[in-house]
Amino acid sequence: MIWIGILIGFVAGLLTHFIKSSKTENKEKYFRRGLLHKQYNVTEGLTGGKSTIDCIFEVGELESTDTLSKIEVIDFKPNRSEYNTDYERKRLSALVDKSWEKSKEIHWITTAADKRNQKIDQLLN
Repeated sequence: MIWIGILIGFVAGLLTHFIKSSKTENKEKYFRRGLLHKQYNVTEGLTGGKSTIDCIFEVGELESTDTLSKIEVIDFKPNRSEYNTDYERKRLSALVDKSWEKSKEIHWITTAADKRNQKIDQLLN
């Protein structure tokens, strides 16, 4: 009889362990996400010609102050295909990654849930 109780307790313990471990919390890494448009002037290597690259960065906000946001690059798209290689992508994203940018220069993406939460906060405050 004691062995049956121990066996049932062991099985119940395993089940609760698996249930707890399967429920992982989904913590957001970023406070906000947004789009940042940057323009860079480049000089071509052999020809010496000058041109402009337009890049649109998808960024996530890591920290913020009243006017500045520390951002991390999630992805970006250059307007010229020759800057879409792995080397150029790393080089261009390093210019913006983990840097402080003005918050008003970033177009923040707001979802319906964000708008709803803002309205609730306005009503409660």
